[in-house]
Amino acid sequence: MLRLHRFAAIACLQGALLLGNGSAWGQTPDAAVGLPEAITPSMEGIVDLAETNMLSGVGYLAPRRQAGLRASWLADVELPLYTEPGGEHWGWIWQGWLIPNGQQAFAIGRDAQFTMVSVEPLLMAFPILQAREDGWLQIQYTEGGSAWIHQEQLDDRGLELSFSSWEDRLAEADIVNLRNINDSQVLRSQPERGRNVLSLVSPSSLIEPLEIKDDWMRVRVTRPANGCEPLAGASEQEGWLQWKDTDGELLMLPSRDECSG
Repeated sequence: MLRLHRFAAIACLQGALLLGNGSAWGQTPDAAVGLPEAITPSMEGIVDLAETNMLSGVGYLAPRRQAGLRASWLADVELPLYTEPGGEHWGWIWQGWLIPNGQQAFAIGRDAQFTMVSVEPLLMAFPILQAREDGWLQIQYTEGGSAWIHQEQLDDRGLELSFSSWEDRLAEADIVNLRNINDSQVLRSQPERGRNVLSLVSPSSLIEPLEIKDDWMRVRVTRPANGCEPLAGASEQEGWLQWKDTDGELLMLPSRDECSG
């Protein structure tokens, strides 16, 4: 059913643009009478949630196989957007553009500021605010804008995409960082709050994940360190850190340093 809906939506998108709903921003005259030409988004207009206190959701949407640097993979994406799970189709993220049905196309990062999150040193992804068991995902694309997509449609056309939970991504990371670069976190001997404090871990520490248990991550902490490199006289300590708070918000992110592997 979703696949048939997708083909109908493509026809609707083509028809809306061919009938002429005004020139899309940034398009050439030839492209204005059909689908816009694929573009690479401008990084100047993309906010990295890893550098803010904004909600990061339960996971992220990214290429199944890394394709290009940072957000350039959006030039190959054809993703239908819906108003709600099982609701009406209202637009597309289409080859570097945001295209609401029957409206102007907005060049991502140029005409419209988008929100994404770094999940690897050279890869930006879309945060997923909710992931339902029936396959519906709520994708955030601007600070106040979100829509719904379905996992069944992530590899129909264009670049193959996949959803990853933050728990899975952090568990497979070689190095993780505290998300708040201005604050330290308590290292504990057990995965619980109590009189079990071992030390304070600063954002400049080298943190290697060893195990995840519920909201806690067992880690190996090396201090002092410069990025990924231990400094002379560095020592190691193992213990537990919280990787998300009681509201489910991330306290850690995969390292964006090039040496993180």
